[in-house]
Amino acid sequence: MDIVLWIIVLVLFALSIAGIFLPVLPDTILLWAGFLLYHFFIADPGAGLPASFWWGMVVLSILLYGADLLTNMFFVKKYGGSKWSSVAAAVGIVLGIFVFPPFGMLIMPFVLVVLVELLVQKQPIEKAVKAGFGSLIGFLGSAVVKVVLQVSMIVWFFLAR
Repeated sequence: MDIVLWIIVLVLFALSIAGIFLPVLPDTILLWAGFLLYHFFIADPGAGLPASFWWGMVVLSILLYGADLLTNMFFVKKYGGSKWSSVAAAVGIVLGIFVFPPFGMLIMPFVLVVLVELLVQKQPIEKAVKAGFGSLIGFLGSAVVKVVLQVSMIVWFFLAR
C-alpha cells in the first residue's frame, strides 16, 4: 500500500510543477496534498514531518502565490510602464485565469497594460507595447521563480522526512 501512496505523492508533485504552466492545476495545493498524504498516511505515527518543515512551507507557499503578481508588476515597471500599468498587469493575470485559460495569463496582462499606457497614460504605441512586453517577461520570470520555489519545497520535503 505504501508504494501506491508514494506514487500518488510523486504524481501530485509532478502535477504541481505542471500547474505552473497550466493554471487550471492548483500547483501549491497539489504540493500540500502530497505533503499531507505522506505525513498522515505514509510516515510512522508520531514521526511525521517536523514543525520547522511546515512553517517553512507556509512561508514558501505565500511566496508562490505572490510570485505571479510581484514579478509581473516589477517587469512592467522596469520596461517603462506606469504604476497603473503594474496594477493592470496584476488584474490581467487574475482575469486571464478565468477568461482564456491557460493563455489568458499571457494575453490579458499584455492587452491591459498596452491599453492603460495608450488610453490612460497617453503614451506612444512603441512605449505602450514595450510596457506590455514587460508583462510577458514578468510572467516568464515568475514561472522560473515558481519552479525554483517548488523544486526547493520538494527537495526540502525529501530531506525532512
